[in-house]
Formats: sequence, structure tokens, C-alpha cells
Amino acid sequence: MQPRWTVNAYKLRTFDTTNLICIDSMMCFRLLISFCFALAVASASLAEGSVKVFFLVGQSNMEGKGNPIHLDTYQNDPLIRSTYAGLKDGQDWRVRDDVWITYPSKAKGAKHGGLGVGYGTKGEDSIGPEFGFGHTIGNALEEPVLLIKIAWGGKSLGVDFRPPSLPPTDAEVEALLERQRKRKPETTAEEVRERYGFYYREMLRHAKEELAAVGERFPGLQGRPLQVAGFIWHQGFNDKVNRDLRETQYADYTKWLIAFIEDVRNDLGVPGMPFVIGELSTGGIPARGDFQAAQANAAKPAKYAGNVAFVPTAEFYDTAAEELFKKNYWKGTEEQKAEWKKVGNDRPYHYLGSGKTYYLKGVAFADAVLGMMK
Repeated sequence: MQPRWTVNAYKLRTFDTTNLICIDSMMCFRLLISFCFALAVASASLAEGSVKVFFLVGQSNMEGKGNPIHLDTYQNDPLIRSTYAGLKDGQDWRVRDDVWITYPSKAKGAKHGGLGVGYGTKGEDSIGPEFGFGHTIGNALEEPVLLIKIAWGGKSLGVDFRPPSLPPTDAEVEALLERQRKRKPETTAEEVRERYGFYYREMLRHAKEELAAVGERFPGLQGRPLQVAGFIWHQGFNDKVNRDLRETQYADYTKWLIAFIEDVRNDLGVPGMPFVIGELSTGGIPARGDFQAAQANAAKPAKYAGNVAFVPTAEFYDTAAEELFKKNYWKGTEEQKAEWKKVGNDRPYHYLGSGKTYYLKGVAFADAVLGMMK
């Protein structure tokens, strides 16, 4: 009889099965040898096959609006050339068998499987940062990898993802209540309070449910211990356009993000978890300013040296696509539309839907977390 093993998200347990009945000494010896071999194989499998888990969390630009066709367009770009072949399986986009992804909050329905295209929210073949991230992590690590992507469009850190250790003040609640009542007069103060941190709580719910369901979602990972190895945060547009925050150079955003890092580490039970802050880089380098500085400031406390990283990404903004967008190619002649589709498919606040930009962001996030893991 072989030993039975079960693994949950946090603890490995063994069940004693020693009630063996032997007919003679030789049979006992054979059974003992078989039992020891099975135990050794199981133990080696669990030790060598631990799963590295990474959370990818944020708003619409973590959801992803990129078209992978743009990677074909830019396959000879110096930043893409060396990895492009590994993204393909013949003419099709590769689906990895060593990197898995689950996306429970996907707008049109939860999705999980091997990493490939289709985990963005701009059509069934779109991509977000998970594409470049997963390929880069998968190429770098020997262990199997699981990505848990949790993102919703149009969500702020100040309200929607508000960390629980910094609840809203009465003044904040009153100000938001006043704005809400202009559209919905019957709104109550309690309803407004419930809005604060709602998506933080939803994020945690999804995170814990997905950790607990790994064996069900991915039978090939059944029985392997899970190690949370990093958290990638790519968010900010809704806070950046907040006029009140702008007046103070987004000092509150920095404060909230530091509290968010602390709270999510505590709530996931992973102190010191590598944490990546992905730069909000809509508009590219010329659009850098106070908000990006506020993001970077959240990584500066001395205690975060080596375990929190701010990752610049404005360099990846597709300026060629921006030029075509400004020339209205997206609504021009059929020839102009065809040129536009080779590089873009959305508005500037979604990085023009550039698959190149989303891919390179993911690569940069992966490089940063790998550096911290070392």
C-alpha cells in the first residue's frame, strides 16, 4: 500500500498506513522495499516540484488590452528579437506546459489553463502583462509556475483597493457621499463606507480561493507544495486623475500604497514577499511626473530594500503607434486602419492596446521579481 499525500495551500500532511499483513518474510521484505521506494519518489516529487506562485493585481492595464499580432510586427525589435521564437509553436502562439494561469475576475468569465494568449480583456486572443511575465519567469525557473491574476478596470487605490489598515476618515466618507448623491440621492453613508476596500477584500477572497483550488484547477499540480514568490501591482490611472490628490503631489497615494504592501503581506501570510510596483506609463516618458514619483516613493523606505521594487516602464510606450493614433489612422481609410492594426487597437490610457508594450512591461516585472528572489 502506498502512502497517501494531501497538500493544501499552506501545509503538507502525511497519513500513516502501516497496517500491512505479510504472508511470509520474503513478501514482507518486498512490500517494505516497495513502500520505501514509493515514499522516496513521493518525497522527491514534492521537494523538487514545488510551485512558485505569483499574484498579478491591478486595474484595466493589468487586465490587458494588447493584441499579440503586434509582436509579429515587432519581432525584429532589439527588445523582442531574442525571445520571439520562444513565444511561438509553429505559426501559433505557444501554450506553456510549465506555467499555468488562473484569472477568476476576468470580465467575461473566469479562465484558467496553460499560459498563452487570451488572458487579456480585448477579445479572446488579447494579452496583458501576464504574457511577457509568465514566459520570462518560466524560462528562468526550473520549478513549475502558477500566475493568479486578479484585476478590474476603473478601480482606485484610494477607494476601491483601500488597504484595511487605513480606513477612510469621516471627511472622506462625507465627500464621496456628496458626490454619489448627485447621481443617486438615496445613497447612505454606510453604503459609501462599504465601497472603501471592497476590491481589496474581493482580491483576498479570490486569492485564497484560487490557492485552495489549485489541485482542482490544475490536476498536474495536485500534491505539490505552493510557495508565494511575488506580487505584481500595476494600477493608478483612477488615482492619477483625481484632482484632490494632484494638489498634494499624490502624497496620499504613496501612503496608501505602503499600507497596501504591508496589509497584503500580512493577509497572505507572506512577510517580506517580493513586491513589484509597475509604473503607470500612459503617454510614455513625456507624461512622467508627480504621480510616477509618488509610486516610486512607496519603494523607498529602508525596510523595503531588496524586497520592493519600482519598475519604470514608460520606455516601452509605443511612440510609432502614438503617431498613427494622432493622425486618426484608427478611423481613417481602410489602408490606414490596416496600418494601425499592426501596432495598436485602443486608446492612449490603455497603452494604445499595444501588444509590444504589454509584453515588455511583463518582461520588466519578471526581471525585477527574479532579482529580488535571488
